[in-house]
Amino acid sequence: MIALSSALLLGGGRGPAVPPVPATPSAPVASPTPSPTASPTPTPSPSPTASPTPRPTPRPTPAPTPIPAPSVAPQPPPVISGPPACAYDDVLTRHHGYGEWPISLLDTMYHLPAAYAPPDLVASDSAGVNGGYHLRAIVIPDLRAMAADARANGTPIALVSGYRSHAQQEDTFAYWVSVGGYEQALRTSARAGHSEHQLGTVIDVTSEGGSAPWEYADWASTPAGGWMAANAWRYGFVQSYPRGAFAQTCYDYEPWHFRYVGRDLAARMHADGRAPRHVLWELQ
Repeated sequence: MIALSSALLLGGGRGPAVPPVPATPSAPVASPTPSPTASPTPTPSPSPTASPTPRPTPRPTPAPTPIPAPSVAPQPPPVISGPPACAYDDVLTRHHGYGEWPISLLDTMYHLPAAYAPPDLVASDSAGVNGGYHLRAIVIPDLRAMAADARANGTPIALVSGYRSHAQQEDTFAYWVSVGGYEQALRTSARAGHSEHQLGTVIDVTSEGGSAPWEYADWASTPAGGWMAANAWRYGFVQSYPRGAFAQTCYDYEPWHFRYVGRDLAARMHADGRAPRHVLWELQ
């Protein structure tokens, strides 16, 4: 019995050994594992508060002050420095009353009414010069004084023309057209109504006993002509068409043509140095 039991226990038979049923051990009573005592979380030491580096207070970049565009002040219309360029027209002059004789502008453009005839015309010999012509009475005193002084100087003068009516001007212009043609006549003679002679205050002068002044190469080079050129303004007479001033006067040089404007205005024109037409234009 004991041997058999030992064989069985030793596992010498053909069948599988029956494993011994292990005894169920008593489950040990687990001692509660003590929870580890949580180490208190250290309170972090506050970092030293870093003083912020002061930043400069930003200053706004000033906007550039716009430079205003220069304002252009409205310009007045240009002042015309003289009368208009020579042109041939028929415009009634602004000052055509008998009392406006000193400033009546007459040229190739401006004219007097055809019926213009001063009421105070007198014979030229009342001024101590040759007769045959008529002038306004207002001219006589100064013409008499001028003629007397010219004679005293040894350079006596004589008249070859005075007042011309509108009809006389027509005849005169037609004559010069027949002599030199229309274009030439425009330079040396006024069309009817445009002549200063119609004012009754204009004289054409020559040397006493001499030829017509336009027959000389330059009447101003004669003794009487030279005296008149230098002194006529003192008596109120001005040379309407001076030498080299065609562009300003619209007529060729006429050293014998003198217009009476009175002593004050004549002195002003003489001092001004421009052709009388410029000054008259400014007085319109």
